[in-house]
Amino acid sequence: MELTDDIGISSLIVPNKFMKASYGETLRNKISGEKKLLSIVDFGDYQIFDGVSTYTCILSVSSQRTDNATFATADSDRLKEIEKNTVEQESLENTTWNTIVGPEGELLTHLLSEFPNLGDLSQEIYQGVITGGDDHFILNKIDEGSDLVTVERRDNGEQHQIEKQILRPFSKGADVRRYSFQNDDKVLFYPYSGDKQDSSLIPENGLKENYPKAYEYLSEYRESLKSRGSSSMNYPSWYSLWNPRSGWKFEEKKIVTPVIAESGRFAYDDSEMYFNGSGGGGGGAYGIILSETDYSERAIAGILNSNVSDFVIRHTSSQFQGGFYAYNRQYIKEIPIPERKNSLEQSVPRESIGGNDSPSEVLDQLVQGSERSRRKRYSLNLNLLDYLGVYNSSQTLGDIGLIQPPENAADSVLQSTAEQRPNLRVGKGEVIRQSSSTVEIYLTARYKPDDEDAHETDQWGYTETEYLPAFRITDLTEREADLIEHFVPVAVDEAGGFANFRETATKTNSLIDRLKTIEVPDVDDVADDLENYLATKERAEELDAKIEQTDALIDEIVYELYGLTDEEIEIVEEAVSD
Repeated sequence: MELTDDIGISSLIVPNKFMKASYGETLRNKISGEKKLLSIVDFGDYQIFDGVSTYTCILSVSSQRTDNATFATADSDRLKEIEKNTVEQESLENTTWNTIVGPEGELLTHLLSEFPNLGDLSQEIYQGVITGGDDHFILNKIDEGSDLVTVERRDNGEQHQIEKQILRPFSKGADVRRYSFQNDDKVLFYPYSGDKQDSSLIPENGLKENYPKAYEYLSEYRESLKSRGSSSMNYPSWYSLWNPRSGWKFEEKKIVTPVIAESGRFAYDDSEMYFNGSGGGGGGAYGIILSETDYSERAIAGILNSNVSDFVIRHTSSQFQGGFYAYNRQYIKEIPIPERKNSLEQSVPRESIGGNDSPSEVLDQLVQGSERSRRKRYSLNLNLLDYLGVYNSSQTLGDIGLIQPPENAADSVLQSTAEQRPNLRVGKGEVIRQSSSTVEIYLTARYKPDDEDAHETDQWGYTETEYLPAFRITDLTEREADLIEHFVPVAVDEAGGFANFRETATKTNSLIDRLKTIEVPDVDDVADDLENYLATKERAEELDAKIEQTDALIDEIVYELYGLTDEEIEIVEEAVSD
């Protein structure tokens, strides 16, 4: 603004994160305080500049004070189509900025202004542990005895026995799912004792005397542990964590959310689960300890995982490519929580909630049911190769049944060779079951286009087609069709020579040729294994349907708690379905 002359306007392309992030508060307050903002055109998660991972907006300021500013959102698919909205300068002071316009913007404003937020109802919203050496402190549990636990390091596979009392159940942010944890028996080596105020590092002598196995383990890696840190990162002791947080917070009943997610993945925990704060190949998480409220923790988790919560987060949080959103403290604390009603209206089916009228109790029951269903679902192994094991293979895909090419097959990129399209390769594979005896196989093709500007390309310069028909196979037995339907996508995904499949075209072999060379297991050899897999898959689909039904019922109840009209519900559901 200082660079703009007395009657001038400055327009800059800048990262858009400052509009919502806490670190942008000073800049927002300066611009809004001087009332010189003219307009912002926000491009959301669309990355304007090729090869640059940044999210941008066009910020225009004036040398003159103005009463209003224009906020606009550019459609990422059609950048020329821009929705605009006028806002008063005074409304921008001491708050985050949001470019959402129209009915969505009005509904968002209503939700944020009419209800208390999660921060108001929380005793603590806190980040997880930061170890400063995950390979040393985050371990896999192999076996558990009465006093000792056998653990395995993730970096070198070495196993050690460590006292149970110094280990804590542990999850990474990536393990936190909606209403559940998908934990692979990770534990945290936590050399601390503490109370409600803080966690204190166990002195080295105390560690050596009371936890000799733990001390022996640490001592083996003493030099590596001592080498951690820098001039600006000093550890209190060679075996301390960088930030252990306060242990008591993890041992309270709490709700946990990953730091970044595509949609709500809030899970209730009463198992004293510890979790990481950031990084380490699995993302971090936040914990939420509620104050006294009219809702149970599970009921709040139901509200936080609802479409309404997703709607708010999508419009108030930082957005990342791929449809991911930040679930940091600054964003989740603003999620509005509806005030409790004494009973539910007749719009919610009574048989679905056991005749119960209390919203908190109903949500609690539904979330518990969803937790049980999800635990069962996540326990099912749907890896086909684990079922098939070692098998005989005496035929290729091209040898089974009757292969029929699609119409205009000769013009398909799948028929091209590397001589015609350099760097041509298979992307993904899909099999559509047409009948008990017929399947149709589809592939996507990846290649480097001559004109990158005319195509959407990835960081390696490849573009990928939509699914294209490769060929149809008829005259199959039902079991052959079952096997092809489930085995071919796995073979394409594995690639690299698995089942003799190579994903790259050559000068003489097209992608279709490559597909036909897939070596398929002998049906008779894997019949029982395939049947077990199909039965498990059917059970998984039943559980998925039950989970979806429960989520829909939770959303119905939450809509009622917020008092949303049919039109407002439609706005929410359209926004979160994008």
